[in-house]
Amino acid sequence: MRIIAAFSKLGPVRFVSHLDMQRLFQRVFRRADLPLAYSQGFNPHPLLSFATALSVGYTSDGEYFDVTLSEHVSPEAFRERVNAVLPEGVRIIDAVDAGEFKASLTPLMRSADYRAVLAFEAPVERARLAAAVGELLGGPIVVDKKTKGGVKPVDIRPMLISMKLTDFDGRRAEFDITGKLTAEGGLPLELLFKALYSKLETNAVSFVHRKRIEMDWTMMK
Repeated sequence: MRIIAAFSKLGPVRFVSHLDMQRLFQRVFRRADLPLAYSQGFNPHPLLSFATALSVGYTSDGEYFDVTLSEHVSPEAFRERVNAVLPEGVRIIDAVDAGEFKASLTPLMRSADYRAVLAFEAPVERARLAAAVGELLGGPIVVDKKTKGGVKPVDIRPMLISMKLTDFDGRRAEFDITGKLTAEGGLPLELLFKALYSKLETNAVSFVHRKRIEMDWTMMK
């Protein structure tokens, strides 16, 4: 059977890389004594895959993975057994039986909601910040982005759905941001912040929390 699960990643575990998260879950599944199904070939590995990676340093309330088991385990039992051995900061929020759905989760992704806190190096006036955000939303956002062909100028504005200032005290700004997230890629938040810093002529330390990933579950039907 195949289980699709949502999990949170909070606290210090945010500094664990995506590759290490994969290894962590593999070890946790074994500790939970789950009947994992393995790939065929010379180097068998558990049939585990993630919808997308989360940038190192980011926290999240809604990441997704799917895992195939060689025997039936109820989603409720799966969640309880895995949560019992997961380290602090990682928890299975929900788990469902995928039934006959065999495709990857990645094509189901549509967008992601983020809460971003920027702690500026120097005080910023609210009017200036509002104007800078307005400029970003009102036209192209051309940034230098690493691609397979090298560093190239790319307009990331089409990937930014919304950006709303929700709290501000002169040195700290909090935003609700929604960006596209698909199999082809997602909104590069750090490049978006860099474009904002350029307009404000200052830098900041960023803290990002992914609140949810919008998935098109109708594709499972």
